[in-house]
Amino acid sequence: MGLQVRRSMRYAATAIALAMTLPTLSSGSASEQLKASEQQKLRYSFSDAIKRAMPSVVGIRVKGEEHIEEPSAFFNHPVTFVEGAQPTKGKTRTVGSIGSGVIVAATPTTGLIVTNFHVIEGADRIGVSLNDGRSFEAKLVGRDAPTDIAIIAVEAPKLVPIRLGTRAPLQVGDVVLAIGAPLGLESTATLGMISNLFRSSINYRQYEGYIQHDASINPGNSGGALLNADGELIGINTAIKSPSGGSIGLAFAQPVGLAMKIGGQIIKHGRVLRGDIGVSATDVTPRIAAQYSLDISQGAVLTRVAEGSPAQKAGLKVGDAVIEVGVYKPETFSAHPEAMMVPIISERNLEAALGIHGVGDKLLLRYRRGEATEAAEVEFGPLPAPQPIEAPAEIGRLRGLVVAELGPQNPRFGEVSGVLVVAAKSRSASEFAGFLANDIITHVRTRTIRKPADLFELTANGAEAPEIRLIRGDTPLRFKLPF
Repeated sequence: MGLQVRRSMRYAATAIALAMTLPTLSSGSASEQLKASEQQKLRYSFSDAIKRAMPSVVGIRVKGEEHIEEPSAFFNHPVTFVEGAQPTKGKTRTVGSIGSGVIVAATPTTGLIVTNFHVIEGADRIGVSLNDGRSFEAKLVGRDAPTDIAIIAVEAPKLVPIRLGTRAPLQVGDVVLAIGAPLGLESTATLGMISNLFRSSINYRQYEGYIQHDASINPGNSGGALLNADGELIGINTAIKSPSGGSIGLAFAQPVGLAMKIGGQIIKHGRVLRGDIGVSATDVTPRIAAQYSLDISQGAVLTRVAEGSPAQKAGLKVGDAVIEVGVYKPETFSAHPEAMMVPIISERNLEAALGIHGVGDKLLLRYRRGEATEAAEVEFGPLPAPQPIEAPAEIGRLRGLVVAELGPQNPRFGEVSGVLVVAAKSRSASEFAGFLANDIITHVRTRTIRKPADLFELTANGAEAPEIRLIRGDTPLRFKLPF
């Protein structure tokens, strides 16, 4: 027992001595462990990025009047076939909506906020709620339906503009953060990753090249921020695809470069003054690739280069396949000092790249001509005037009606699908039916009209008088053709 006691005492003394010296001996190791723990936390936390961006994201509430469809465009007209139609005046109802926005520029007294067009559409009053609890009334600066972008201004001190993330190229798999006001719950942050880039097959707006991601997005997030892991703005959350209307991981954001380019034009002109380079294009297919000796599977092949157009002057030809464009910095929002190269994988991508530019803007195009890669800088010219088309003589119901495509010159372009009535000739069937210049014909029966050929095909002579839906001013109308 004595030997065991002595051993126990010796072990105890040794343990006490080690314990007394442990802080000194392991101080460096503990510091390293603490540092490693902080790095591990930073690796899995985006709190700093969210704190940095949160003051720049606002909640938006709007109030406005919505026009209600009239049962008949031409009650008491001598040849109206609308059964049960009653005389009525144009009616409206009060509507409201919620959304989000991002402060992109600020002075000591005012700020500019980018949001979605559909958030403020029809708004008579726009209210903005800041992250710090302050609320202000905002004014609309301008809007652009084809890209679903709008700019509003607010007079308020101490606004914090967001940092723009336009330098590092985005990649599928990158972590993204979304901040907005889903279902009115302001300052809500969610996490996801980029699922696809340049998604252009949503058919939600005229010009699409969305960042697809799976961060949770719900009604009220529209117009809010999509951020990279550093808390920099990379997109404006715009739309979701869902059978239920709620988030299922299919969210779409307009890229920050597009939003800033459109915002710059809105600030400068109050709206987007689109230009034209005089081309039409189609997607690369195996047949087209073989026809023009192209060794690529994606891109936009030029099918038309107008005579004397900016594209022709720059040396472009039919059969050239555009594979990349360089979008130069906006004048108002200096996102980066050089052209940002964007891949073109379809005709829709090219259409979007062209559709955000105004007269005098320059665009760098990289294209394939056969197996060679070439580049050209194109300066945008004015849009050509829409070509009026008269209804074919054999369509008696539309005799005397002159229509044109609803092109970018029209302020309703991108807002509605349809064809523009240019004229209804005097004493013609179309004048007798009640068409007026500047009407926008949107539907025949239940079919959407996108071009004049659709209208003519669906109103060809037949036993049934087809129902027409149109927009006159802001009021939707419907009636049946009389013959």
